[in-house]
Amino acid sequence: SLVVSTRSARVALPFQMAGAPSQATKVLAPLVAVGMAGCFYWFAEPRLRAALAPIVPARLYGEAEFQVAPSFQGSRPGWVFKTDHRGVGYYCDKEE
Repeated sequence: SLVVSTRSARVALPFQMAGAPSQATKVLAPLVAVGMAGCFYWFAEPRLRAALAPIVPARLYGEAEFQVAPSFQGSRPGWVFKTDHRGVGYYCDKEE
């Protein structure tokens, strides 16, 4: 087995290095890298962009449309209990 030394550790690899890279390796390595970059662009990039996008509430409530309540204190007609951009409490359930 091949022993690779670094400043912090010696690692024994379970295979022998074949020597200098072949011409096929020199040609295929950039193609594989481009393929991986293309896969990232088409599959992972939109999901990553969506995950990092700022969260915008569906509706912004005014002061008159919010009542602070640390816990659920029963149902109120026209109000819904939830956590939104103003905090935990009752929010007006009427459409804008």
